[in-house]
Amino acid sequence: MTSINAIKFDDYSGVMVCDEQRSWGPEDLKIFCAYKIRPCIPPEIQKEYGIVAAYGNTGTSTIGDELKFTIKQRIQEEYEKEFERLGKKPKQFKTIEDIAGLTFDVITKMKHTHINQELKGKYGFTTNDFCRGFYMKDGKKIEITDKEVIKQVDEMLTWKTRGELARAVFLNAGIVAGFEPREGFKIFHYSMIEMFWTAVQGIFVADGSGCDAVNLRMAEFAASKSIPERRGNIDPVEGLVTIIDAVNTASYHNIGVGGYYNIIWFNGRAKDNMKKMVEINDHRSKLASEIVFALSEDFVSQNTAFKLVDELIYKGKSYEQVNEQLFKKTRDPKRLSRFLRGYKV
Repeated sequence: MTSINAIKFDDYSGVMVCDEQRSWGPEDLKIFCAYKIRPCIPPEIQKEYGIVAAYGNTGTSTIGDELKFTIKQRIQEEYEKEFERLGKKPKQFKTIEDIAGLTFDVITKMKHTHINQELKGKYGFTTNDFCRGFYMKDGKKIEITDKEVIKQVDEMLTWKTRGELARAVFLNAGIVAGFEPREGFKIFHYSMIEMFWTAVQGIFVADGSGCDAVNLRMAEFAASKSIPERRGNIDPVEGLVTIIDAVNTASYHNIGVGGYYNIIWFNGRAKDNMKKMVEINDHRSKLASEIVFALSEDFVSQNTAFKLVDELIYKGKSYEQVNEQLFKKTRDPKRLSRFLRGYKV
């Protein structure tokens, strides 16, 4: 249960936004500690080449964490291999599309690994053994002929009936977004259910249990823009406010979306490579969502909301400064305070 989202502003910039809520245990307890989108480029590579990217996952939290860790580790390993092959730093490293392809390779291998572990534990054989029709045990060849076993294994490999078997593995999807100087800013979308990865051709992508609400809001936003705007001329402040508003809508209507947001801003125009990606997942992200809530409920004007979000996220003003301005600019500070604390006003 989650909401992971990305929007492209132009060839140099965009943002990713997700919530932090996850469920735990048979009682589906809410926990606000999930890191659903994480940077995947090691700092030394970012500093040297100006490449920034992040991977977001929706589905099984443990598999999502494993994917995020493994993707970053694989990129580090690929860089070290290239360094060793050349005997020096490569002149150029991977593009965003290369990283997207590497991510799909990690996803595919992880799917195979988890399915094989499940098969080995339950039946004593792997996917390759199943495909060839037999496995070896204590030096003996054992044919796989039991019809019920074959039926269950087929379900685990394909998940065609969408049952509980292999649900934790297949029910995952992901987004990669990032900037690289040669290719610019790009977004890619992944699905373990359908086993695809594809470049996102529109200005946004949404996934997770909150995607119904987010897709509706973001589709309306995209439809309101001209073709030249949709091809790379979206106002960064308007785009950020809109996608926060979409996640706000999802959190209001969907029990699985909530908590603080993680906002990752990709800024390929920054001269310092280490500033080409800014991650905001503390009280500032909460304030940004509250400003947009205030706008949607007509507590502040659009101009005020846009200015406050711009100062908070893009210009680096402090939480205290922006929060003070929010309550100075509102038409009814006391009523806004009650509204943000959950009262019906």
